[in-house]
Amino acid sequence: MEETLWTRTGELFTRGPGTYKIPGFSDIPQQFNVSLLRHDDTGANLTWKHLRTIQSSKGVGEPPLFLGSTVFFALREAVKAARKMNGVIEGPRGFTLDSPATAERLRLAVGDEISERAKVVPKEGETSFLVAVA
Repeated sequence: MEETLWTRTGELFTRGPGTYKIPGFSDIPQQFNVSLLRHDDTGANLTWKHLRTIQSSKGVGEPPLFLGSTVFFALREAVKAARKMNGVIEGPRGFTLDSPATAERLRLAVGDEISERAKVVPKEGETSFLVAVA
């Protein structure tokens, strides 16, 4: 939810609640449904019984790295669905959603009438006041 932006003079621009969105209680869904995998008395997993792989592997680095990326890809798929619903025709390479997927980037990526009106196209020779640090 936070994108670190710096001014051209090297000053941190996103340093307080006036310049970026701080996560709060309103970001928690009203309803959050979760289901657990079922096991029998022996501890065997009933839901994934047909699979012949090792389950519950927690390799070093796998959960924090890969599972975190699933949120980004879920957001990207939601934006793709919204673009399709709004009749945005994709080019042969689709569209690009840069990370971090901030609320502003997601809103502008939807491609509806409101986001098209808000789009700012820099003129030749113009550069942004802010610098994103990746």
